[in-house]
Amino acid sequence: MGKSVQSVTRILLLVALIAGMLPAGFAAASTTGMAWPTDSITAYAPSSGGVWYPRLLKLNNGDWLLSFDSNEGGGRVKVKVIRSTDGGQTWSSPVDAASNPSGDCANGQMIQLANGHIWLAYRDVVKSGGTYYTYLKVRVSTDGGSTWSDLANGQIAAETANSFQGVWEPHLGMIGNTITVMYANDSPNVAGSSGKQNLYMKTWNGSGWSSASLVSDGVSAGSRDGMPVWTRMSDGRYILVFEASDQSGYPFVIRYKISNDGYNWSGPRQTLYIPTRPGKKAGAPFVVQLGDGRLMASFQTDEDSPNTGDAYSSMRTMISADNGATWGYKFNPYPVSDTTSANWNALMAIDSTQVVAATSADFPSSRIVLRFGNAVTPFHVNLANNWGFETASVNGWTTYGDDYPNRILIHGLNDGIARAPGGGDYFVGLSGTSGPATAYVGQTITGLDNGVYMMRAYLRSSGGQNAAYMEVKDYGGSAQTVNFPVTTTWTQISITGINVTNGQATIGFYASMSHPSQWADIDNVEWIRTN
Repeated sequence: MGKSVQSVTRILLLVALIAGMLPAGFAAASTTGMAWPTDSITAYAPSSGGVWYPRLLKLNNGDWLLSFDSNEGGGRVKVKVIRSTDGGQTWSSPVDAASNPSGDCANGQMIQLANGHIWLAYRDVVKSGGTYYTYLKVRVSTDGGSTWSDLANGQIAAETANSFQGVWEPHLGMIGNTITVMYANDSPNVAGSSGKQNLYMKTWNGSGWSSASLVSDGVSAGSRDGMPVWTRMSDGRYILVFEASDQSGYPFVIRYKISNDGYNWSGPRQTLYIPTRPGKKAGAPFVVQLGDGRLMASFQTDEDSPNTGDAYSSMRTMISADNGATWGYKFNPYPVSDTTSANWNALMAIDSTQVVAATSADFPSSRIVLRFGNAVTPFHVNLANNWGFETASVNGWTTYGDDYPNRILIHGLNDGIARAPGGGDYFVGLSGTSGPATAYVGQTITGLDNGVYMMRAYLRSSGGQNAAYMEVKDYGGSAQTVNFPVTTTWTQISITGINVTNGQATIGFYASMSHPSQWADIDNVEWIRTN
């Protein structure tokens, strides 16, 4: 009888774990965000010109393709494709997938069909005199992405205008066995001169595209609905994310719609994200179903920059574990400086535990950059974001009020102050002002499996402050602190044996100054899972 009770207990516990009904106090990375190791990979850097709009595709044979727009070498913009055979670690030289000597080709996006063929949808803009001709077309590769040709009857849409209006941003996907494409249209036929924009979809009938059906009526909503990306969710429904301009006080926000069958999109417009400050924008969204069934969305925003616009925006990701009902765990996968950007982003689920985020950045120079997120927290790698402040900013960190740049100062390069061991050009200083002042910089790291972690950083300080310490908190235990060392020599300070039990931790640095000449410097911050 006792053994039977024990067996039943074990079975019930196993069922509870499988169902996600975790006991109180237990957390798993799959329910608490995503862990992002510090390191990133440059997939491609042009010899000249720029690169934009990266899109990833994992092929049936395990290879990866990455398409992007580029004007490398001058002349017209082309869609180029590179290949990785080792999970994104190294990449081939690019091939031209879509080009037009008379027009600019961009917005490339790929899908692989059951027969192995790869389709790449893109837009082509030709200007002749004062007239703009815009087309959405499809190229096809039958050899795994090495060579490309026009798909017979593959033109998705075409529009003519006397201004820069037309059809844009095609995104291919599957509804069951049906190839489907969504795109944006702001042509005079749709929007007149209103500046608004609608979203449409078409399906492939085997020899051509169907007529267009309306997905989102931005004109009626008073919105410039654009850049549609859609995917199937774990419950069988479909989600569409798009940028919209119908939120008062904000140039763009991120909306989404849900369809039960992928065809009928008459449901309500819902809000995924509004920037944290009025006047700022969130745009260019992407969404993917992760291997563990959750959703991850990305977008670009200038909300943390002292400047405004796409040229000062960078990527954010958010996660939904309830098929889009709620979103959380905002993260900046690629922090940049205050005068550069990381835009036109994309996501790809690798397997049940990993996702890769791609961005086209101009920091520190033009390039396509990849960073990997992990649902299972890796050991012995740094998970701190912008860990050495090499962006010459606190992008990726949180500050209080007007701390930055008033009492959080960026040092390095030309100021003649020695930097911490481990390389890098910059570090952060918490400084006094004309009177007593406080300053704080910190970040919350989510997606942590329960276990033991360590925090360490190189520190030094003038001493004399009311308080100056490094801290870790919100990890499931009592806050732990260690004071800044009073020295002009960089000294590595650690907090070890941090037992995380709630899937996250907040690391930070705080100083309360009693005199304007006081200072506390920080560099090379690390958060590491030890066992």
